Amino acid sequence: MLWLLLSILTNSALLLILKAFDRFHVNTLQGIVVNYLVAGSLGFILSGLPLPLGELPHQPWSWVPPVLGVLFISIFFLLARTAQTIGVSVATVANKMSVVIPVFAAILLYHESVTVLKIAGVMIAVVAVYFTSLPKEKTGTSLWRHLLLPVIVFIGSGIIDALVNHAKNRLVPDNQLPAFISLSFLTAFCIGVIIITTKIIRGKEKFETKSIAAGIVLGLPNYFSIYGMTRALGSGIMESSALYPVNNMGIVIVSALGALLFFRERLSWKNWLGIFLSLGAIAMIAIHLN
Repeated sequence: MLWLLLSILTNSALLLILKAFDRFHVNTLQGIVVNYLVAGSLGFILSGLPLPLGELPHQPWSWVPPVLGVLFISIFFLLARTAQTIGVSVATVANKMSVVIPVFAAILLYHESVTVLKIAGVMIAVVAVYFTSLPKEKTGTSLWRHLLLPVIVFIGSGIIDALVNHAKNRLVPDNQLPAFISLSFLTAFCIGVIIITTKIIRGKEKFETKSIAAGIVLGLPNYFSIYGMTRALGSGIMESSALYPVNNMGIVIVSALGALLFFRERLSWKNWLGIFLSLGAIAMIAIHLN
């Protein structure tokens, strides 16, 4: 249960820190890239390398970190933009309601239990994302364009969760988990460096030194958010199709409270309806009828 609590708290902290980037005028992309260097290095510092470096390409999971690296930096950046432009609560629900994707994957691939409540919860989850993402007031932007960011975050986050779950269940031994996580983060860092270097060469931006401090602050909870979840998955406290919903329910609650407390984030009744629906959906998905 300790690993689950760690995952909830660190995931919630991530969204609040990303929101703070905008308030303190931190270059979001640069902060995210530095964060991946910090998170990736932290795993090797704390756990070391469990096998010779030359053997890494021959591991059955060697293809996963490059794929996760691409997904990490792209979805994380879009998650930041969602939190900054639409709201932390919207970003949280879009990110965590993506639980429907790993839940379906766990049922199909690992033959985990399926109930009427789980299926109903999945359907309600989609409705919850819609209501939470609705603008608080009329804007000049079309509804589709307003929903586009949350929808992409929803799909991308679900793919990441499903891939991490598959790697943990089928590919990565427990003693290699820190290396697996770190390599995924460092891949995202390398991709980000290429993007930023290209922008600097083209004169589109300059590297800001405060991005280093911001990246350190973000990188610490980022590493432990993934590490805590993978450890929780391996603890056997519950099936992954139940663990993800319980984890995400906690993150939705803590993030919404944090956004209200630190940023005075105001939501419409439709947004609050979406949040309550999301909690109900998560609870329904997590319930197991024997």
